[in-house]
Amino acid sequence: MKKAAALGLSLCVFAALQTFAADVSSVKGQDIGSISNVLDGLTRQQPAKRAMFIQGSNGARLSTRVRDFYRKDGRVSLSGEALDIPNSQFMLKGSENKLYGWLILHDTKQAYEYTTDATGHLIMTPVAISKIVPDYDESFSKAAERAIKATATATVAHPVYSSMALRQAPHIGPYNNEDVTKLESKPGSPYVFYLNTAAVMSGNTPINGVTKEQMYRAWQATADQYSMLNLNVTTNKAVYDAAKAANVTRTGVINFVNQDGRSNAPLHAFGTTSAGTLYRNPATGFDYGYGIGMTCAHEVGHEMGMSHDGGGTGGEYYEGIAAYQWGPIMGNYWMGASWTNQLFTWSRGEYSTASNQEDDLRIMSVDEGVPYMADDNPTDKPLVVGSDGSIDPTRNFGQIERNTDTDTFTFTVQTGGRLNLRVDPIEYLRMLDVDASILDASGAVVARSNLAVNRSAEFVNLNLAAGNYRLVIKGGAEGTPQNGFSNYSSLGWYAMKGTLEGGIVPPSDPVLSNNVALGGQTATAGTWKYYTIDVPAGKTSLTVSTAGSTGDADLFVQVGAKPTTSSYKCKSDGPTATESCSIANPAAGKYYVGVYAYSAFNNLSVTAKY
Repeated sequence: MKKAAALGLSLCVFAALQTFAADVSSVKGQDIGSISNVLDGLTRQQPAKRAMFIQGSNGARLSTRVRDFYRKDGRVSLSGEALDIPNSQFMLKGSENKLYGWLILHDTKQAYEYTTDATGHLIMTPVAISKIVPDYDESFSKAAERAIKATATATVAHPVYSSMALRQAPHIGPYNNEDVTKLESKPGSPYVFYLNTAAVMSGNTPINGVTKEQMYRAWQATADQYSMLNLNVTTNKAVYDAAKAANVTRTGVINFVNQDGRSNAPLHAFGTTSAGTLYRNPATGFDYGYGIGMTCAHEVGHEMGMSHDGGGTGGEYYEGIAAYQWGPIMGNYWMGASWTNQLFTWSRGEYSTASNQEDDLRIMSVDEGVPYMADDNPTDKPLVVGSDGSIDPTRNFGQIERNTDTDTFTFTVQTGGRLNLRVDPIEYLRMLDVDASILDASGAVVARSNLAVNRSAEFVNLNLAAGNYRLVIKGGAEGTPQNGFSNYSSLGWYAMKGTLEGGIVPPSDPVLSNNVALGGQTATAGTWKYYTIDVPAGKTSLTVSTAGSTGDADLFVQVGAKPTTSSYKCKSDGPTATESCSIANPAAGKYYVGVYAYSAFNNLSVTAKY
């Protein structure tokens, strides 16, 4: 990405700032010119760092300084501010055929919006600043004040971690002494959202008495709300800088600031270097991790393109439905402070008083182009049952990535048995309401559980006849979409814990000890050998290797299930039996090592080191 620290760009306005109308609803936009001409002109002038002038029809213009300029592979991103006007922001982004952007003058609460008309021309129009920065709506302060006063006398019920939250993914589970300046929810993803906490940190220590655990939970709450997307929510500046240099249109940033104020973020800032602002606000009565985490998820939502979910008595900020302890994260999430099983999700305005029917998930995945996570259970997996009948959450877990997703686990009861099983959502600021069913071999539902206002599913002393069964897990719903919530954004991670008496336990695979080679392994061509190793939480890498045979062994590693040639976390399949592959920052859990004999091998050694 090319940068011009003092690059003047003039995207004209049709009227001088002093003539900005108080009522902008009927003002006609200014035609700046065709997108192709605008972009070609900017591209020609940008390397020379000269002033760039794009003249309007009436000769008026407002110079804008561009600090970040990106045009590659049909994608465009420009960010900067108004020249000689402090506390302003400017951005343009999109494609060679369609651009969107805005110019914000924060001190005077003025804004201009850039849109593309049907002829491919860029149009600039003055708009109410709350259209671009929704939390500048004056009703916000009144709604927030009412909510704070209401919660000040109520018991604030911070989310409680499930006992099954054991680092099945990097953002899951309680704080474990991680460096809070190096947190990543999806390491390696090219899509990155940076939580810039530099102003509220001294090195890797939070200031103002905030603990590292609270800072961790602020990051974690944000990561939870976007876990269905392949979006790496990170506090690591180096990760952000690398992603931004590769393709700024896949990145976003929000700045934490060390003062009180009204947190805000401009719409659709993702894909540019224009940032939202997150104030610390200790007066809210919520601890830093919970309150700041919810606010961060909300403001990042604006940058990802979502407006407020309004309706009911909350006006611009819908207060949720207390009977179901549910509310939209883009509404007034403060009203759920006293709910013990609160569920905050994305929305498409299905509740009866909704004033906004935007499809939040579509905006993020289609309009902003951030893909969903790949399905971790596209067909089915065997339920992993220990030799003592135990069902361990580090070996039995998964993610509902989309509202069309169901995860299936298969198991067999030998002569009759009993199932005791609980399925919990395991994220901190959860979105998932678990719906689980047990189906027999004919497909008939034997039992179903979706605990009311509880978010979990549970089977207690369920007697099962001999036979084959499927456990099907999906996102749940309560009430009706009009008065309750649908499974529209009932998404997220879950884990299972319990016992199965009388179940068939598959032969156990050899267990590898950390950094201890297991030798003497043999296999005929076309067959598999499997091994397991339990990786504790907080490890920085897992490396698996094979050596010592004259055959051809291919190596595959997967977490929670046996790998295949198409399903694995890492692989090494060269032409010999000497192979090695590594996984960075492995989530805690049971890892399965699969060695496939492309040609027969003998006297092979297998080593796993974390």
